Amino acid sequence: MMDYSFLTTEENFLLQEALRKNKAQLIKFIMIGVGLLVLAAVIPQVFLYSRHSSGDADQSQFSYTNVWFWLWLLSFVVALVFALIKVTDIRYWALKRDLVALQKGVIHVPLEAVYLENSDTQTNFMVLLENKRKRLFYWMRGPLDGFKAGDQVEIIFARYSRVIISITKK
Repeated sequence: MMDYSFLTTEENFLLQEALRKNKAQLIKFIMIGVGLLVLAAVIPQVFLYSRHSSGDADQSQFSYTNVWFWLWLLSFVVALVFALIKVTDIRYWALKRDLVALQKGVIHVPLEAVYLENSDTQTNFMVLLENKRKRLFYWMRGPLDGFKAGDQVEIIFARYSRVIISITKK
């Protein structure tokens, strides 16, 4: 069982810093999506209207006048952006929820695995809880050395995002 308490001001600022980093990552992914949307919308039009007459090009499935083309293209870009978010494990919405709830948890557990993610800007810790469930916790302030699988640690974390506020060996 995990006990929850209120975050201190310093811990709140740490979460706000993590939120800023996640927001920058999210904006980057949205800009990639918009860029791909523009690219995927322009190239077929250039190809269609340079090789066919205007009437034939307007009747094509890839014409900008076709509603299905835009529906397919927008759904593809939205799916791509959410796939990028899922693959890189952005914690943006959970961090926002933590900043409203202002609760932190403390657990004493052994580490199952330690690995770097997001171009070595984040260290992830897999732990085995008392109920035999594995959970992933996130150190958002770059690589964290000195921890390995099997170490017994105390983790203080934000309740909903599981972003680590502090971690110490026991």
